Amino acid sequence: MSGEVDVARTDDILTLTIARPEKRNALTAAMYDTLEQACREAAADRGVRVVVLRGAGGAFAGGTDIGDLQQIRTGADGVAYEARMRAVQQALLDLRVPVIAVVDGVCVGGGLVLAALSDLVLATPAARFGSPIARTLGNTLSATSMARLQQCFGRRRTSEMLLTGRLVGAEEATHAGFVTRLCEADELESALEEMLAAIRSAAPLSLASFKELERRIDAALATVEVEDVYRQIYGSRDFREGVEAFLARRPADFEGH
Repeated sequence: MSGEVDVARTDDILTLTIARPEKRNALTAAMYDTLEQACREAAADRGVRVVVLRGAGGAFAGGTDIGDLQQIRTGADGVAYEARMRAVQQALLDLRVPVIAVVDGVCVGGGLVLAALSDLVLATPAARFGSPIARTLGNTLSATSMARLQQCFGRRRTSEMLLTGRLVGAEEATHAGFVTRLCEADELESALEEMLAAIRSAAPLSLASFKELERRIDAALATVEVEDVYRQIYGSRDFREGVEAFLARRPADFEGH
């Protein structure tokens, strides 16, 4: 099963479901394409009031499919890959309506970034958040992603998560301010409906103004020079070792070059 992003419209609610449960909803290039296109179309559709982002099969998302990362062999490949990820993230940021991430289970790597770039996060006690790439793949994050994680989790907790690879539980993520509302699995849908009703009762132009101001704040981060960092990371022996070790299900032997 290659996986897909299911796009469903119910009245003024657009639901995007990352559906590749056998791989903990790891995203392929085609799935990223669908996600970006759906966000672009929603941004142009004045009838959409809310976008809901969720995962299938007891997980939210596990980041980029490792098979796709095998195609990155040079620093230039890494720069191109991060530019592609930035385009997908920007499509999410360009939405002028609220985005609600509904998280049950694993929310790591690129999945964590998608949740961080959402406006509101509903989660169950089974949710786990983190980006353990420093001890698995040996790659990096975008400046926008890191800044948003620092805003949501706090700088020190974000540093700990990234430097140690620790996953944060749902209760801790709620206390940190990353999760908007924590609820039991059997209460998740009613909590979502309550949140949707509140958003629908609000003034659309006010909500759009909040989103636009946030977008302009985030846009300032796009001026940070990052390509030299990407070239060094993705062109390294350690990154290739990280991908090979992950696929072989063995610990990576990082050497710092």
